[in-house]
Amino acid sequence: MRYVRMMLTIMSQFLRISLIKLIVFAFVLPAHAADAPAPAAPCLACHAVDGLAADAVTPLIAGLRKKHVLAAMEDYRSGERLHEVMQQAAQGLDDATLDMLAAWYSEQPWIGSERPVDSDLAKAGSRKARASCSSCHRRSGEGGIGAPRLAGQSVDYLVAASTAYRDGGRTSPAARGKGFVMGDLTDDEILALSHYYASLR
Repeated sequence: MRYVRMMLTIMSQFLRISLIKLIVFAFVLPAHAADAPAPAAPCLACHAVDGLAADAVTPLIAGLRKKHVLAAMEDYRSGERLHEVMQQAAQGLDDATLDMLAAWYSEQPWIGSERPVDSDLAKAGSRKARASCSSCHRRSGEGGIGAPRLAGQSVDYLVAASTAYRDGGRTSPAARGKGFVMGDLTDDEILALSHYYASLR
């Protein structure tokens, strides 16, 4: 009988803790999203601010420099940068709204992707990064004034973006210079670099 009472007590505590977690999930997360400006609501469906994205090929943009977020959005709006969903999303936004969205996302804390990486590929990528990427994106992958952050993005996104730069799939003025730098990279090198930068969180 004592054993049964003890098990019932443990189960009761477990259920109470689980209920607390559900309440936090239901109320705290929406409250956080409620702090966003109204035009950000459609953006948050894909570009969340908690280190999550709609899928593995969607970039994390919370915590990136305002300059880089704004430049990407302007290029989508003008058609310089091609992506069906993003082009449609940016079409109806004026300069002030784009500036506000870029500023708000840049003010959010950076939380890197938790998607898995391959340590052997990351090690190989670190050597290539020192030779080809660090001068602009820095050894840490945190980027700078002229280059966006790569550290902590997902492997799938980094592979997709790097391949697009290499093959000319990204046509913005900023991408043309990167295409020249990346034009000689093989698929294996892009994969290794992507695992390296994803591992830096």
